[in-house]
Amino acid sequence: MRHGEVNRIQREVTRNDWRARTHSDGSIDVGVAATRTVRRDPNRVQTPLSPAAFFAAIFLPLLVLYLATAQWHAPYGVDATANALTAFELATGGDVVFEDHTDLLAPHFRGRGAWLTGDKNGQAVSQYPPGAALLAAPVYAIWPDRAPQRWEGQVDEFTVSFTTPPIGPAAITAAVAVAAGLAMLGLAIRPLTDDRVAMGAVYVLALATGVWTVAADRLWLHSADVMYLSAGLYLSGRRTLAGGLSFGMAALTRPHTMLIAAGAGLGRAFDARRWSPALWIGIGTATGIAVLIAYNLAVFGTASLSGGYELNAADFITATKVDFLPNVFGAFFDLRRGIFIYSPFLLVLLPGLRTGWKASPSWVQGAALGGIAYLVVQLAANRFSGGGGFWGYRYPIEALVAVTPLLTVAYSEWTSRTTRRRRLFAIALGTAFAIHLVGALNCFTDLC
Repeated sequence: MRHGEVNRIQREVTRNDWRARTHSDGSIDVGVAATRTVRRDPNRVQTPLSPAAFFAAIFLPLLVLYLATAQWHAPYGVDATANALTAFELATGGDVVFEDHTDLLAPHFRGRGAWLTGDKNGQAVSQYPPGAALLAAPVYAIWPDRAPQRWEGQVDEFTVSFTTPPIGPAAITAAVAVAAGLAMLGLAIRPLTDDRVAMGAVYVLALATGVWTVAADRLWLHSADVMYLSAGLYLSGRRTLAGGLSFGMAALTRPHTMLIAAGAGLGRAFDARRWSPALWIGIGTATGIAVLIAYNLAVFGTASLSGGYELNAADFITATKVDFLPNVFGAFFDLRRGIFIYSPFLLVLLPGLRTGWKASPSWVQGAALGGIAYLVVQLAANRFSGGGGFWGYRYPIEALVAVTPLLTVAYSEWTSRTTRRRRLFAIALGTAFAIHLVGALNCFTDLC
């Protein structure tokens, strides 16, 4: 029997076993032992790692690396500083208002030091949703040294001077969140392919994309979303309400990630041949959206998803903020921010997407479509560059998390099938790793 036929039969047995283990309440038990048997190459005998050992094999090495290359001091970037300030205020004062930073709301200080805006009472707050700050707040609460750090800079004839909280808790939170998220993503991918390939796919995402040089470098919203989305993809295959709540936390961080939740939730329903998984995932996601709306109402006085962002539906519908098609081109091919420039291995995987699509369960397809929809909305709403002060790209990070399961299947089913494709992929991957290694070291030494 040909190798391709063996793989096809293995996938069908895996899918049937998975569907048979779906419960009436929407929860799904992934039959670990059965899935291990059918998805491995019959010519190789392996002792599968336990889920805990598999998680640790990804989490621990990445955590050590990320902690070593993360930024640990101010200036910390305007986005990450805003998240750190919110986390610090939550931990020490129980609110999100920065009483000592009201002067930074002046127009000539806008976006200098931290992205701040006025709340409904005119006080300084972060313009961002609280999802990332909620992760860091417990670390700030137990951090022994709360002495602030001072940042100063010149803006035209004005001197900007303000304090930031200690950066250590923010750096630790970003590293832990991203490493843990990627380990959970590996667990989500594991039933789709061989353990070796699943783990390799996660390490590719971890070391050859902006996940390393952006999400794991500072406390961005992307840092939290890597964890929330990965947890959602994993847990939605086991306990769907828990998966939905994880997606809800992602929406509480970047609201349009709800599109990824929708795609994955519908995919889980199609795989289970019942609507209950989509219902439970939807309930969990809607909970996060409701919390975000309540937060924006309490802080900004408006029951909206945008909160402190200067964005409204009219701008999005008429695309007045950006020129969409050039924005899309720049997101993929710009020399400073293009995803294909910094991660060229993705180009090698593209021809295999059709084959990978046919071989994937519906949740993988749905997550990928949701990731693409997320990126379309992002590029319609804001410029592709994402600002400055970081290495590579950042807006496609959530989409990359969502499409990684599909890319993994594409690699297994198409890219890995010939020596020529494997060699080309290895060259492109080595190039991407080298580019991001330079970026990680440069950002560590303040050269970003």
